[in-house]
Amino acid sequence: MKQMDQWSILQLALFTNTIAMLGIYISFVSSSVKLNASMHVYIAVLTVVFLNLIFLVAGPRARAARRRGQSAQIGVYGALYEALAERPLLTVLCILQLVGASRSASTTVQILQTLQSGYVRGSPNSGTLASRLRVFSLLMGSVALLWFLAVIGLWIRRSWAWWLALILNSLVAAVTGLLQLAKPRELLLDPWATLAVVLLLLRPVRQLFHPRQTTT
Repeated sequence: MKQMDQWSILQLALFTNTIAMLGIYISFVSSSVKLNASMHVYIAVLTVVFLNLIFLVAGPRARAARRRGQSAQIGVYGALYEALAERPLLTVLCILQLVGASRSASTTVQILQTLQSGYVRGSPNSGTLASRLRVFSLLMGSVALLWFLAVIGLWIRRSWAWWLALILNSLVAAVTGLLQLAKPRELLLDPWATLAVVLLLLRPVRQLFHPRQTTT
């Protein structure tokens, strides 16, 4: 069997995420502590993100440091800190996208739970209600995938990810901003999406994804 440090990034990513999801599922099923759907989603997202950072980001950096003879100066957690600290704006942006992804995924799971509830099954128009919930869950699941795609794309600095993140966050910020204007006494504005829009439009961030456009 190949040593893990000889695997390609794709092999390592598939292995890491498969093991992570399997472990999370087993731990949730076997746990005596019953949590709600939102907590399950947030725990799963944090766990998967942490394992990806360790095995796909910090691990390769630490191995490269060992090859340079710097094993005494840097370990896996030191490499992780360096990777996050050297790009602080990008790190914050990725965290903000994870917030959006987690909320969308949590909503998707909650809709699926509602679909299996006695309220829906016992409703006089259960067929129509169930169909609408399935469509809504598919929509929210697709939105969650787009948020996760934005996280990955931003981290590896793809220009399309900047546009995707800008569109997603702008839509959320605009909708919640209009709701805030309609109901000024309630706190409805999404601060995370609004902050993400501001960060995405900063010149240092735009230079990461569109260097030619920002230097002319």
